[in-house]
Amino acid sequence: MPADPWPLPNPGPSSGSFDLVAPDEGLGAGTGISRQVQGDVPVSDAERSPRTKRAPKEMPSRFRCSICGTCIASSEGFVEARDDSFVFRSLQPGGGEAAGRVVCRECDQALGFRSDGLFFLRKDTVEQRAEKLEVLVCSLKLQEISDVSPVLADIFPYSSVQERLLQKAELRGFASLPGKPDFVVVVHRNEGRALLTDRNGFYHDVLGCAYRQTRGNVLVVLTRAEPKAEADLFDKVMLRSLSTSGDQPTIGVLSGLGQVLSWGTAPSATQLQQILALMTRAYFREPGQASVGIPASWTKMSKSGSTWCALL
Repeated sequence: MPADPWPLPNPGPSSGSFDLVAPDEGLGAGTGISRQVQGDVPVSDAERSPRTKRAPKEMPSRFRCSICGTCIASSEGFVEARDDSFVFRSLQPGGGEAAGRVVCRECDQALGFRSDGLFFLRKDTVEQRAEKLEVLVCSLKLQEISDVSPVLADIFPYSSVQERLLQKAELRGFASLPGKPDFVVVVHRNEGRALLTDRNGFYHDVLGCAYRQTRGNVLVVLTRAEPKAEADLFDKVMLRSLSTSGDQPTIGVLSGLGQVLSWGTAPSATQLQQILALMTRAYFREPGQASVGIPASWTKMSKSGSTWCALL
């Protein structure tokens, strides 16, 4: 990697650790929970398996659209920096090329041009970012947060994982997440009838807020709900019931996008790879996925026509 632009920061020997910070509110209010979980937390057999693919401890830096934040290119394809442009041999999915012009696939901003097989991005249209993936784990149960957070940090070490302990009284009309997370995970312990989304869902407004803020990079995890088949991402019978007869169509849409997982006590190898894929997509801020069935209140159109630009 050339000296210009700057290299990735070295996470150092503690890169496997992450911060868990519970605010003095919600269930457990006043406890002031604040802790750092190291890499020696208990892991499942699937997590321990050498066959389980993980993200590298250091990730490529990203070159993002200056308007909407979509990742256009990364340091993996970087060639050199010139006076007014960065030169790349390849682009990320967020960068599009037509008739020699390079544009952002999300907001259509003109970024540069292609010549002799190389992509030239003007320095005033992209910004280089090398921060870790910001992850937020939310739940009504502290134990569920404690169980899921180490899984995320283990599968994607170049991340900073924080927690938000929710309170039932604040869920209706929930409108603000702490910080600026790139990826939000909502964990629900299945204890009978699961009220997740739509009119009677506990997490509908939380997920809507997270969906808008992260451009759709959300994940719902149901614990104590083992899939019937080892290769399944979730309990298909349960999700079908919730989305059809349970008056929760939105959870069905999310499951169809691969953004719902369910397990008994720990994720399977298949589920871990799905988590890795979702976190990688969030890290590179790939263009948002439009999907029929996502509530209109979860998205917002900007003047430029992009679903997400006004939110960043």
